[in-house]
This record gives sequence, structure tokens and C-alpha cells, in this order.
Amino acid sequence: MNENAQVIAGLHAGLPQALVAVVTICAAAVIGLVVLHRPDRAAITWAAAFGLGLVGTYAWVTAVELELPAMRALASGLMLCAEPLIWLGVRLYAGRRSSWQAAVMFVALVPITLALTAESEVFAVFFRICFAGAGVFAGLIAFELLRLKNVPRDILLPLMLASGGFAITAALNVLWTLSTPQLSGEDQIAVLRDFNVIGTLITSVAATLTILLLARVQPPNSASTSANPDAVIRGRVERVRAHQEAAWSLLDVRLDGLVDLRESTASSDFALIVKRFTGRVVAALPPSADVAPIDDGRLLALVPGSEEAVTHHLRNLLGRVSSTDERLDPSAIRTSASVGWATVLEARFDYDTLVELADERAQRAVGLGGDRWERNGRVTADADDATNLRG
Repeated sequence: MNENAQVIAGLHAGLPQALVAVVTICAAAVIGLVVLHRPDRAAITWAAAFGLGLVGTYAWVTAVELELPAMRALASGLMLCAEPLIWLGVRLYAGRRSSWQAAVMFVALVPITLALTAESEVFAVFFRICFAGAGVFAGLIAFELLRLKNVPRDILLPLMLASGGFAITAALNVLWTLSTPQLSGEDQIAVLRDFNVIGTLITSVAATLTILLLARVQPPNSASTSANPDAVIRGRVERVRAHQEAAWSLLDVRLDGLVDLRESTASSDFALIVKRFTGRVVAALPPSADVAPIDDGRLLALVPGSEEAVTHHLRNLLGRVSSTDERLDPSAIRTSASVGWATVLEARFDYDTLVELADERAQRAVGLGGDRWERNGRVTADADDATNLRG
């Protein structure tokens, strides 16, 4: 037995038993604790991913023991199919467009293709392509998790790291295939199979941890937060347009230094900062204002009143957000806000134009250092100085 064969044989030691035990426990946990707890589309999709992984695992172990190449290829394909289904589940959980066609095509074609070509010369090529495709879906999982809002990062970290590692492994495999011609195709496929098994073990554990915790967190598209958090404001603007009431303004309020605050504080501390920020913004605005939290540290507020009245509310808002009481909390972090201000008259009572104007001005206020508001090119530097204006 040559050195390469010894390495490959060593990778097989104990893998079947570990794979069966881990995947079985993970599948039971997801189906029993997630689907039964909240049987929505995301949970069912994740359960399907673990179900296919479970079938693939048992089929793979059986095929290895009985030396059935076609069955082993089919099982490897089934294990690869977990990646697109997990990705689809994350998108459904986030309330985004499902894009189910790509996942369904992968699940339908990969296992059958691998099984039919298992004993042909083209199997090695097909398996590398399928493995790379699963790596692409793993990278998409990590990307979708990064895009999730209002979910603590420590919950997402296990699956994010596992998926990122899978994607990197798939990319390195492409480079390795091109740069190692001295290793036979069969040896390369054997190593890839083992990486697939090891990846299944790691992904199963990481996905189970993340999914179990996500099932206990309110999803971004839940009824309480609404898939369209600004729906109330949009409805109000439509009523304002119907009555042609011009004395309404949209404020895009943003917490300054959001990225630095997120990275420099613990998840619980960051959540407390955002909660305090939201509470102070709401308290600074009149009861007749409609307020919609859009994201961590960002709110839209539709406020009635003249320019003088809105200016008064803005000064009060910036003052409240930046105020700290060191007697109550010596370690309190001083925060500030940037505000974009647009009126319904400027936007001709069009909601999308109104949001776009406020967003553009809020970004300009952030770029100028924050702790200020801007309306139509005029910038107020802070809560106490209403004279520092830029034309």
C-alpha cells in the first residue's frame, strides 16, 4: 500500500459509526424540537435537509459495507443536498424570496447523476462539479446569515463558520485538482468523499445548534415585526396624499457608529444600546408621530407639523439620544444620531420618493460626522446649534 493509499485508508477509520450517530441525533433534534415547536416553511425545509442527510448517511454506510459503488455515489449526492436546502430554509426564515428552483434542481439532479455515472470514467468530473456546487450553496448560507437582522451574531456563528469552511474547502479542492496531477483521479475522489463525510458531521452539528436557537428567536418576517415594518407609515402617507395635507415630514433616524458599537460590545450590551436608542427617539417625538424600526439602530418616523415644530422635535431627539447620566451608569457609552429630513410636499406625496430623499440626507449627515440632521442641503451640526447651516 503506497503512502497516499495509507492516508486515505486512515481517514475512513471510525467515520461510519460517528456519522450515523451524529446525523441521527441532529435530525431527531431538528425534527422534534424545531418542526414541532414552530412548523413553518423554514422549519420544514430544514427538516427536509436533515431527512435527506439521514437517508444519505445510512445509505452511505450500507454501500461502504457492501461495496456498492452506485449506492455510495447516490448517498454522497444526498448528503451534498443538505446545503441547498439549509440555504433555502435560511431565506424562508428571513422572509426573502424563496428561490426554490435552484435548490430543487440540485436535489433532483445531483444524486441521480452521481448514481448513474458511478462506474464510468466521467464520475470523477461530475463529483468534483457537484462538490463545488454544494460549496457555492455553503457560501450562500454564510452570506444569508450575515444579512440576517435583529438576530444575535453568537446564534448564527456556528453555522456561519461551518458553511464558510465548506465553501473554502470546495474552492481549495478546485485548485488542488488542478495543481496535483500526480494523484490519481480515484484517490482524489476518495479524499473528496471523506471530506464530504467530515463536512456532513461538522455541518450537522453546527446547523443543529444554529437552527435550534433560531427557532426560539422571533424571525424577521414574523407578524410582530411585520415583513414590511414601514407598512404603517406607508398607509399614513397614502391617507395624507388623499387629503393633500402638506405639513408632514419623514425622519430617517440612524444611530451613529453602529458597526463600531456592534463589534466593540457584547451582544446583550449592544441590544441594550439599540433598545435605549429606540426608546429615546420615540420619547422625543410627538404622540401623533408614526414610528417604524427598520433595522438595528435605524427608525423611520412620520411627524406632523410645521418646519418650526419638526425642528423643535429634532433638537429634542438629538439631545435625548446623546444624553448620558454618569451618576447612574459611569460606564455608559455616549451615543449620537444622524437624521435625514424630507417633507411629503418635496416628494409630491410619493412614499418611495419620500423614503429615498430621507435616506440620501441621512447618509449625508452620517458622512459629515453624525450628531446632526439634514434637510435639502441644510445641515444642523448638533442638538444645541441650529445656526451652523450649509447651503
